[in-house]
Amino acid sequence: MELYEQILNTAIELFREQGLKFTVQDIAERMHIAKKTIYHIYPSKESLLKELVRYGFDQIQKGKQKILEQDMDLTEKLRSVMIAMPDSYQILDFRRLRDLDKYPEVAEEVRRRLKSDWDPIVELIEEGKRQGRLRDISIPVLRMMVTSTIEGFLSSDMLEEEDILYRNALDRMMDIIMKGMEV
Repeated sequence: MELYEQILNTAIELFREQGLKFTVQDIAERMHIAKKTIYHIYPSKESLLKELVRYGFDQIQKGKQKILEQDMDLTEKLRSVMIAMPDSYQILDFRRLRDLDKYPEVAEEVRRRLKSDWDPIVELIEEGKRQGRLRDISIPVLRMMVTSTIEGFLSSDMLEEEDILYRNALDRMMDIIMKGMEV
């Protein structure tokens, strides 16, 4: 495993423990390397977090591709692809991301990635409509609903106040959406 990936994995571990409060010094201490080594690769914590977002979303895309290759019911495949998350992220408490507004470039990267990469989802919806299993829905409205809801989950205290884990909130959201799309 290359150093940049080791740094990202260590950042994920620290996020699991501390949310966004971890520091580059914490990463360096955990890895037993100089902080300067990390800053040589990532000039700031924000640049490291941006790369962490890219890395995470790339892992999500790989997971979506694996789901798409599976032989499963179309509606279950659609549901799984829409809320795909890498195994290594399953135990992360995404409610800790509400401090993301302190890192505007990172927050923008999250928003950009949530709004992109919808091609496989659109294809599944179109296939479901052709099969008569899904209603004719507005895909732009669906995309807006899903991305806005996920952004709301990430930036609000509501999930924590209601003691709902991020993953459970995604599952409940998809139950509601799928019931509305199915014929």
